[in-house]
Amino acid sequence: MVASVAATFCIACDSDDERAPLPPALAAELATFVVTVLETDSAAADLVISPSHGRMVCIAEPFGVDPASTTTLAGVNTAYASVFCAEKTTALAFDDSSQTMTVVAVHRSNPVTVEAPRDGTYHQPDIERIFPEDLRERAFEGYRDRNAAIRDLAARYSTP
Repeated sequence: MVASVAATFCIACDSDDERAPLPPALAAELATFVVTVLETDSAAADLVISPSHGRMVCIAEPFGVDPASTTTLAGVNTAYASVFCAEKTTALAFDDSSQTMTVVAVHRSNPVTVEAPRDGTYHQPDIERIFPEDLRERAFEGYRDRNAAIRDLAARYSTP
């Protein structure tokens, strides 16, 4: 019994099917970077909520980077994240605002570019085109805790 548990453990350790979680400090830096891009770049905002007519308020949950082995923001070429955004207008409460939850690839090129999957029949092929194979399942999953994401975005939306 002990030998089979050890063998299972080692197979899981050597598996290339899933990446290791991002280091917490890098995940926090990436979240700030992705949110800043979506909230300040109108072209990026239009990919998420089209057309965007107001100020965007977003949160991000990064789940991967390219190159996969990087541990610092400076080494990141592309950040992959679940994002949840709302178009903030003073006339609407958070629950009535235009909102979207999706996944994005943010390329740290000059200028920064953002890719997001389209809806409908384009969604799966776009995920397969945009995300590396070992991140696709995570991209289809989206936010791990949707209720927490809703609470976090509502708090940001309510902040002046």
